[in-house]
Amino acid sequence: MSDYNSKLLPPARAVPVPEGWQPAEQFDPFEAFLGPYFERKRDGAREFSFLVDDRHTNAEGVVHDGALLTFADAALGYALWDATERAPCVTVSQHSEFIASARTGDLVTCLPTLVHKTREVVFIRGDFLVGAKIIFTVTAIWRIWPKA
Repeated sequence: MSDYNSKLLPPARAVPVPEGWQPAEQFDPFEAFLGPYFERKRDGAREFSFLVDDRHTNAEGVVHDGALLTFADAALGYALWDATERAPCVTVSQHSEFIASARTGDLVTCLPTLVHKTREVVFIRGDFLVGAKIIFTVTAIWRIWPKA
C-alpha cells in the first residue's frame, strides 16, 4: 500500500471528456481499467460521471451491474476522501438497488451524499442517474484507517 492514493494512473482507454466535466484522478488499477471517470463541482460538492462503452455492457447490451458497482465504489470513495482529507478507507458494506438500465453512450452521474461521519466510520449514499432518471441507488459504510 505504499503507493496508496499517490500514484496517479492513466485510464485504459481514451474517452472524450463530456462537456462541463473534467477527468477525475484515478489511483485504483481496476477503476482505471473501467474509466476514465469524470468530475465537476455542483452545489459546492464534487459530482462524478462515466460514459458507458462496450467494456461496461453485459450480453444483453445493457450496462453490467459490476461496472455500476465499481463506479459507485469510486464515486462514493472520492466523496469519502473529501470528507476525510484522503484518509485510507475500506468499504465495510455496500447495498445497492437496481431500478433501470443504461446503454452504450449513456452518461451515468452521481452526486454522493455524506450521511454521517465518526472518527472511524463513514456512512454515505448516492443516487446514480442517466439524465434525470435514477437507474440505481447505493448506501455504503466505510472504515477509516488511521493515517500512518
